[in-house]
Parts: sequence; C-alpha cells; structure tokens
Amino acid sequence: MMLILSSIIAFIGIYSLVLTTSNLLYFRSLSKHWEKHTSKELVTIAVPARNEEATIEACLRSLMAQSYAHLEILVLDDNSEDNTAAIVRKLETEDSRLHLITGRALQEGWRGKLWAMEQLFRQSNGTYLFFTDADTVHKQDSIAYGMSLLSQRNAALLSGYPKQQTKSLGIGLLVSAMLFNPTLFVPFALQERLQLPLFSMAIGQYILLKKEALDAIGGFSSLRTEICDDVTLARAFARKGFKQMFAPMTDVVECEMFPTFKGAFSGLERSINGVVKRGLIGFLMILLIVIVLLALAVAPLLTLGLAILSFSNTAYLLPALWLFLGSLTLWASWAWAAKRFAFSTPVAMLGHVTIFLVVLMYLHGAYLRSTGRGFIWKGRVLP
Repeated sequence: MMLILSSIIAFIGIYSLVLTTSNLLYFRSLSKHWEKHTSKELVTIAVPARNEEATIEACLRSLMAQSYAHLEILVLDDNSEDNTAAIVRKLETEDSRLHLITGRALQEGWRGKLWAMEQLFRQSNGTYLFFTDADTVHKQDSIAYGMSLLSQRNAALLSGYPKQQTKSLGIGLLVSAMLFNPTLFVPFALQERLQLPLFSMAIGQYILLKKEALDAIGGFSSLRTEICDDVTLARAFARKGFKQMFAPMTDVVECEMFPTFKGAFSGLERSINGVVKRGLIGFLMILLIVIVLLALAVAPLLTLGLAILSFSNTAYLLPALWLFLGSLTLWASWAWAAKRFAFSTPVAMLGHVTIFLVVLMYLHGAYLRSTGRGFIWKGRVLP
C-alpha cells in the first residue's frame, strides 16, 4: 500500500514539474513581446466598491493615469457605510472621465458583487469592459497591455494574477493557494486552444472583456447566485464559444487582497468552495482530491519517516525514494511558480504548508455551507 501511495505522489510531482514548466514558458511568451494597443475603442473601467475608503483613492488615481487614453471610469458605490462615495466625488472634480454611480439596493436572488457588476455593465458605454477591484493599484500600461493581448490572441475575455501584496508569512501562505492552478491543475497553453469550461480561469482583480460577448451571455443574470463570480464568468464565456485566456499580470497591477490572516482564510475558503459543484459525483471527486492533497502536504514528513525505517527494513527504501522524488519535484514546481508570481522566498519554500491550508479552507468552508451558516463577505451572508 505504501509503495502504491509513494508511486502516486511521485507521478503527481513529475506531472507538476512538466505542467509548471509548460505554463511558465507560455506565460513568458505572452508577456515578452507586446506592443501598446493604439485603437480608439472606448474601454469602460468598472469598479464595484463597498466600504473601500482605505483603498479606493489609490486605485482610481492609478486608473486615471493609464497610458490608454480612450476610457470612462465608472465606480459603483454598493451601499457603502463609510466615506467611499465622498472620496470618489472628490476625484470626479479632477477627471471628467470618472463617474460615481449610486448602487441600487441588492435585488432578491442576486449576490452582492454580481449585482454591482450587472449595474456597471448596464450603464457602460465602452466597446470593452474592464472590471477591477477597489484594492488594486495599476501600472501605467495595465489596460494597454490587456488590450494588446486581447487583440493579438483574438480573445473575448482576459484575466490573470496580479502581484499580491501580503503583510505576513501567514497571509502569503494562504494567498499563494492560487498557485494550485498553474502547478497542479490548468494547462494554460493547451486551454487557450481547447477552451474547456473546467479549465477556464479568471480573477476579479483583472477582467478585461468584450461587451458584446458579455451581452450575448445575458450579462451577469445567469450567474447571479454564484459565489465565485470570476471563475464562473470565464466558464460561461467558454461554454458559449467566446475565447477566454489567462495571462501574467504581475508587471502591470498589484493588490493587497487581504490585510489580515482571518480575512484571508474567510475570503479564500469562500472562493474555494464557490467553484465546487454540489451533488454526489462532485462530492466523491472532491473527497478524492482532498485525500490526495493531504498526502501531498505530508509527503515530506512521510519521506523522512520511511527513510529512517529503511535503515532497519530495506522494504521501506523504494517507497522512501519515490516519496522523495515526488516531494522534491512538487516543491520545486511550486517554488518556481511562486517566484514567477512575485511571492516572497519564505512563501515559495513552504508550498506543502499551503497545500495543507487549502485542505483546511475547503473543509471549513464545506462545514459552513452544510450547516447553513454560509460565508460572511463585505457584511453580507452568502449561503
């Protein structure tokens, strides 16, 4: 049994190294040669904002300074209880392209952010829509870079991971859970050609899309009950035949997604559970994935234990070697991807800890859903 388990871990480790190598080479090819997009098509920047007084000004000033000139900037104040709206009104006097929209009360049957995004979509004038979060800060070429990639690759939706700012090692370990996609799950180069909904990815901090494609899928109405709005949107595009793609954004935008460990845990467990479909088949698949992830997380400790036992019983030597191979290749893959996405060296070195935390976040989130407690986000309960 131990030999079988160690062989599986070795296979996953080698697969991870191959997948990560492919993905990082693909990402490099996307970002290496790009030219500023010079079209005059209007891009609507859409920023949903709920209680964002600490971050909204820096975000908007970075968007007002974009090198891509043909913009309108819409900020929807989603019933904020702080000074978010007042800050935006002040900035409106500095830039005629900036407009504050007072959000309507949350409509029954909708998630809060999706309702905000739907309102922004309906009031936009651009040929393209650029959704971004209020806690992001963009470099001057952020939109020009995105428009260039959309044009070059003939895509309808573009997203990608920003550079994540984290105040502590603990927060960094939680946020680096996003590396699960490029190291263990999505073959991004192949996905650009196949456009499978399962492998379609997006992150709400950077979503640039063609408005006509969003209109064709009915806006956000078909997604209104979803918890994980970004990934669900990318999958909806793929299902309807609109090309979506994922690219590195670390050079053009950064974000402090979570200021506290508790906030990071709560936010990420919501996202992890939000992409998991309910039902018996889904439950069995997730159960298998959880078991495998737990094995991967403790593989270094198992390797050490079997190595010690092999001194007295050589039957443990081969499983120890397989475990060592799997642990080493997975660790190297995770560390490589972490450095590519600008995580700190300590975070990059502790990938096995992050994998264990992913399991904890999923299990705790599943408990909240099964007991009906739901997730609390921006002061709202998401069942």
